[in-house]
Amino acid sequence: MDQNTGLLNTAGAGVGGGAMQPNTGVPPSGAGASPTTPPPQDSFTSKMLDQAKGRFDAVKKVYTQLTRIEKGLSGLIAKGDSVTEDDVLDEMATLVAHGADHKALAAMVAGDTPAGVGPMPPGGEPLAGWLKNAEEQIVVPAAAKLRPAMALAQHQLGVAAVHHLLESHAPAGAAQAPSPLMQPG
Repeated sequence: MDQNTGLLNTAGAGVGGGAMQPNTGVPPSGAGASPTTPPPQDSFTSKMLDQAKGRFDAVKKVYTQLTRIEKGLSGLIAKGDSVTEDDVLDEMATLVAHGADHKALAAMVAGDTPAGVGPMPPGGEPLAGWLKNAEEQIVVPAAAKLRPAMALAQHQLGVAAVHHLLESHAPAGAAQAPSPLMQPG
């Protein structure tokens, strides 16, 4: 019986002079201690949240660029046979100004891509067909690969945020016994 007396002690020996809650060792909510303790900045969940945010930001950056490229190609394709080489070069300059990889765009124009798209032909119908082919062979497959990566990054960021919220809003005594949700895995 001696080993259980600390857990069952309800006499005035708790923190701040208040009684301890039976079987928990945690002071009642108004007894001197803060009901929640913020997690340290270098806690596991803080690091997990930072990593998830970094992954999400990286995927979102690529997703944003791909969306810009899709929009630019769609605008050029909409011009149909009236599209010119200057239109394509102006659009590519705009994409580079917004952060697109100039080497990748130059490789696309030169026909040096693993997708099998040939070099850019002169304007008119051949150029309109080339743009449509470039969209189908390069942009559409890239978007199909990126969608699951974006969904995974969003999911991981959400899970990390929930874990961080659980840790930051846990009662002060709960930090000693981590939740099964807080286990790395």
